[in-house]
Amino acid sequence: MKEILLKPGPALTNRLEIEVLDFHEDVARKRCTITVEYGRPDALELKNRGMSLGQAMEHYEKYIYDLVKFRILSEWSSVGGMEEALEIIRERITPYF
Repeated sequence: MKEILLKPGPALTNRLEIEVLDFHEDVARKRCTITVEYGRPDALELKNRGMSLGQAMEHYEKYIYDLVKFRILSEWSSVGGMEEALEIIRERITPYF
């Protein structure tokens, strides 16, 4: 299982760009950048599907995990950054729930 560091970029109104870094011989290297969209339409779609705020946050956490897994082709665990990214998303979608 790979150890991955997520580095969220600036929080925009409708999306967050997250750099994905892994470690090779204890040196961090950038693997890719992912984009997570959390604008009003995205949040309302989850709400209309019957999700609570907590369920929406679980959805975003799984979405980030699956997107990174697809890009790096491996199971992974976060050594940092996931909580920060999820907090940004929570702040942005809370008004819609």
